[in-house]
Amino acid sequence: MKIRFDLEEDDVSVLQNKTVHADYYLDSYLEVFIIENNKEILLFSTTIHSTIIITFSQQLLELYQTGKKLILDTFGNANVYTFKKAGNNVFITNFSVFSNSEEWQYTFEFKAFLKAYTKGLRQHLQNLIGKDANIVKRPDFILLREKLMNLEEVVHRK
Repeated sequence: MKIRFDLEEDDVSVLQNKTVHADYYLDSYLEVFIIENNKEILLFSTTIHSTIIITFSQQLLELYQTGKKLILDTFGNANVYTFKKAGNNVFITNFSVFSNSEEWQYTFEFKAFLKAYTKGLRQHLQNLIGKDANIVKRPDFILLREKLMNLEEVVHRK
């Protein structure tokens, strides 16, 4: 299983705008795909991906620690994503609010899912540094890097 992040990176001029007081470094369009057996499945998409990735990373840590079901709110579409850990597996369900029905459910080995996720997140952070080295000082980047390190510790635990 692989996770692929598609990031819209057309215009970075707002990053240099000193009159903007919000953290725009990580805010653009994001789609996250799962690729398994050469089949690509859209996991979620959002327009405020720094927030969603920070939240999602924290929720994955909580899922590992507590096993409690989590619901991911992507803020950018009419789908509800539920993650449930049972044993060594994670069950991901996509419920469409628009059609009022479950569209799909997938099961993945939990640590394999985390490993793929952390690989994608690490690449994403490296790409951001490549665009602007000063990003390492931004609060969203710092939080993402911390979550990445925490998730990688889980992946490497026996």
